[in-house]
Amino acid sequence: MRRSIENLIPYNPGKSLEELERELGKPVIKLSANESLWGPSPKVEEYLRGIFNNLMYYPDGAVTELKTTLASYWKLHTNNFCVGNGTDEIISLLFAAYLNPGDEVIVPLPTFSSYELSATVYDAKIKFIKQEDLVFNLSEIEKQMNKKTKMVFLCNPNNPTGTYFTHKELEAFLELVSSETLVILDEAYCHYSTTPDFPCAKEILKKYNNVIVLRTFSKVYALAALRVGYGVASSHIIGELEKVRSPFNVNSMAQVAAKIALEDENYTNKIIKETVKEREWLTKELKAMGLIVLPSQSNFVMVKITNAQLIADKLLNEGILVRNMSSFDLPEWLRISVAPHKYMQQLIACFKEIIEQ
Repeated sequence: MRRSIENLIPYNPGKSLEELERELGKPVIKLSANESLWGPSPKVEEYLRGIFNNLMYYPDGAVTELKTTLASYWKLHTNNFCVGNGTDEIISLLFAAYLNPGDEVIVPLPTFSSYELSATVYDAKIKFIKQEDLVFNLSEIEKQMNKKTKMVFLCNPNNPTGTYFTHKELEAFLELVSSETLVILDEAYCHYSTTPDFPCAKEILKKYNNVIVLRTFSKVYALAALRVGYGVASSHIIGELEKVRSPFNVNSMAQVAAKIALEDENYTNKIIKETVKEREWLTKELKAMGLIVLPSQSNFVMVKITNAQLIADKLLNEGILVRNMSSFDLPEWLRISVAPHKYMQQLIACFKEIIEQ
């Protein structure tokens, strides 16, 4: 056994939706994992039917068609992309390609748990930098970096807070960071940002060769079940990732679905517009109840409430699953995924009833 994983606790995905519904004896609205309940583009299902006759064959190991579509979308070359079984795999590949045991990795907190998990597996020295105001302070993060810092992870908008840092702040940060430090910019939720000062990843990649941008098809494209994500960076960084990427790591259905979803921009824009509208409505309704809600640029909101776990349990009894933030060391907070209006109305109605009890 690797010494680095001796005390590592396996990731607990929680009970499946089907298991919860069996236990409760009623349908459950899942608002705990930031999935898009609008579902994928209708075109995806149509194209997936064509895959069924080819299930006996291995998928395209080079992910050619999806990479070609990504290259067109980003106006880059196919050798600027590494596609993985979700961005979790890309994160793991980064450690496999770039980390030696004992190398320093910076992880601001709270943030996505996959960074810490992979860093622990690969025996990195993790420097956690707590963000007291639940907003990344890039200036303060940079001050704690040094020549030994091999990687820094920046999730923007951040999970679980939904808060963000600006293009200007990111550029000022990158100007001070050593070119030998790999900056991982995780933009899983970037599509939902409406603020004009949100970082432009395409401009950042043109200017800085030590940045890799991570994107996923699990959120706005609603393909979480198929597990497909990617990294976009200089051909040199991608070349190192390709050395450690497993062959045939992205299944055929995931490749086709991601390609079609990316091409259906009209549907994606429609979902973004509806999600933002519901995010604003949900935030307004929660604040009207006297609750503290973090300003979000994502497809979820974080709300501070007394007895958060008790409230979450009561909501679940009513058939609504939300996420208590205790695992992020934020026990007084709930994270709630934004969903179509009928679900948001049901959530608010249950919230009011529970609070008034």
